[in-house]
Amino acid sequence: MQEIRKADVVIVGGGASGLAAAVELRMSSPELAVLVIEKKDEPGRKLRATGSGRCNITNTKAAGYDRIMEFFGSIGLATRTYENGLVYPYSESASDVVKLLVGRAVSLGVDFICSEEVTEIRRLSEPDAESSLFEIESVYKDRDGVHKAVSRARFVILACGGKAGPSYGTTGDGYGIAKKLGHSIVSPVPALSGVECEEWNEYAKPDAHMLAGTRTQAELTLYKKGKPVMSESGEVQFTRHGLSGICVFNLTRRMRFDKENGESLRDFCIKLNLFPEFSFGEYIEDIREGIFGCLPIDKLLTTLLKEAVAGYVMELIKLGFECGEIDSGAGKSIYKKPVNELSPAEIKFISDLLHNLEFYPTMIRGWRDAQVTMGGVATSEIDEDTSESKIVRGLYITGELADRDFPCGGFNLSNAWITGLEAADDILKRSK
Repeated sequence: MQEIRKADVVIVGGGASGLAAAVELRMSSPELAVLVIEKKDEPGRKLRATGSGRCNITNTKAAGYDRIMEFFGSIGLATRTYENGLVYPYSESASDVVKLLVGRAVSLGVDFICSEEVTEIRRLSEPDAESSLFEIESVYKDRDGVHKAVSRARFVILACGGKAGPSYGTTGDGYGIAKKLGHSIVSPVPALSGVECEEWNEYAKPDAHMLAGTRTQAELTLYKKGKPVMSESGEVQFTRHGLSGICVFNLTRRMRFDKENGESLRDFCIKLNLFPEFSFGEYIEDIREGIFGCLPIDKLLTTLLKEAVAGYVMELIKLGFECGEIDSGAGKSIYKKPVNELSPAEIKFISDLLHNLEFYPTMIRGWRDAQVTMGGVATSEIDEDTSESKIVRGLYITGELADRDFPCGGFNLSNAWITGLEAADDILKRSK
């Protein structure tokens, strides 16, 4: 006969949200039996990679900041806070955060089962004033094949993440589990990821591959059907496929479209303002009479922009004049004209290009590259104060599994911590 594991709380997923909940539960109520079932061979795999391995644990502007800092203070994590609000472990090591959380959980008596995947959760009893009784079915492999395991608990915390970063175990398993329990799922799509653009198409002129590996500061504005959606400033990273960098990641959160109404990703355009601090046209007017006035425009641009960016812009300028978008007139080519000989029309054309360098998205980089998931369990079905399901009493849905996503800067990890802590606090309250 198959042995049935028993616990007061089963946590599905040993990531940030699940670990925070497990530690808080046992730290506040040592008599509670807490079991964490983790699909990968160890907990905290994705957490180790956050913040490029530095682990931006929260932000002073994040919801729940005080509660999060109180929790980490209670387990002995030293932190450092930067002027922009970013909070890191003092060692700036994500591995240290994982070691601390897992070590604290083990010392408190949390049980971990790793390399086991939960496939279904069933409610065995109607909820009473305190909780339901749940049966959690999971599978694991060994040299003898695939085996089933069954666990039972009064409370379940679904903390198995979304679909971003599948190599860390987040492959969307929780959506099917939640759906079988009656929840609605908002279609998940990758976010906080790089963007592939048509300027990198093999037939594109000029070929934007010349930009690959270059970084530049810019102000970015996202347009949808010609209307501005949002702006971000920061460092743009040009890749082999398109655009990347934190400012680009944040734009992808607003790149939603309705296929049924004929919308597509091609409705969007990203414009880079390479000179957000001043007008390039006015700058040209200011230097015309000085020593830079005798410089050809290509030489001037290389003093202001990264070489690859200047080269790409000059190819666009050349293409514009060849296509007749602006008449350079007789005489010297645009390359050879000194700045002080440029006509007002030429200056305006070049200035408009530099303040509105256009890139047209063709694809948001997939789940492997995305940092977070847009979509998930509908938040209208989750109590915003406790993370408890409004449909299944005693079931909690935390972290990235819910349809919540935030900008870069510690906000998404904050969501994982605070929802895990809220679930733990509510269970503790109902277990007294």
